[in-house]
Amino acid sequence: MQSKLLATPERANILLGPSWRAVKDKVMGMINDYQLMALVGRAGSGKTHMVLNLCSELRREWLCMYLDAAQLIDKRLGQLLSVAVKDNEDFIKGVLRVAKSKRLSNALSRFIKLSINDLMAASLNYPVDFLTMLHDLTLAVGLRGLVIIIDEGALSQDDQSIGGFITAVHTLRNTMPRLSGLRVILTMLPDVVDYIAKNDPPLFEILNMGVINMPDYVTEEDLMEVADAYGLNGELLGLIKASNLSMRQIICVAELKDLQKCGLQGEVEVTIT
Repeated sequence: MQSKLLATPERANILLGPSWRAVKDKVMGMINDYQLMALVGRAGSGKTHMVLNLCSELRREWLCMYLDAAQLIDKRLGQLLSVAVKDNEDFIKGVLRVAKSKRLSNALSRFIKLSINDLMAASLNYPVDFLTMLHDLTLAVGLRGLVIIIDEGALSQDDQSIGGFITAVHTLRNTMPRLSGLRVILTMLPDVVDYIAKNDPPLFEILNMGVINMPDYVTEEDLMEVADAYGLNGELLGLIKASNLSMRQIICVAELKDLQKCGLQGEVEVTIT
């Protein structure tokens, strides 16, 4: 029943817990000045829920494309962008529709005539050129720019595709100086950050300037807000208080009212990470 623990765009509409909203406020405050940011936290800390919620809000002023890279084998930039185009087709089409009423350069006029399949092919084969065109288009239609969120670009420091992911981040970073409206938000586990620190110090130094740490623990105030939102009380609430659960696990219990369905049966007095 692990799927019951996973964030979805629908569930991410609400962000519970003052500790988590403080993280969101920090990201929204940094988005103006930082082109590359990383949300770092342990498994279940709410990284995916957070970036889905962020992307939903950012779409008021930006073209925000969320990409779940966890299951991708090839994490080179072209592959990442191609999947991002496919997964965010509706939002891209919305920008293309607006663009048709604007006076555009010849290059952008040709770009907006491409189908989604054409855009996927372009992003796969010519990722930097595609990124430049999409970025310029967002500015041309009056948006603040383009936000790309890459969720779980590397599952762990032992992920065989971590090299391709790191190369992709380098390429994005090298492109940023000439794309003023480009923002990239990554989610990372602490051990992936440690890997980058040991194996790619220059990238670590750049990432470290825009790191936002997710809360390690659910506070009493956070828990009570979740409990109030879901009508959680009595023995089940006491059981949650007695355990060191992640926010993802707490939300699962609050929604399903069933420890077994959340994979937590019998886990009361132990730390669960």
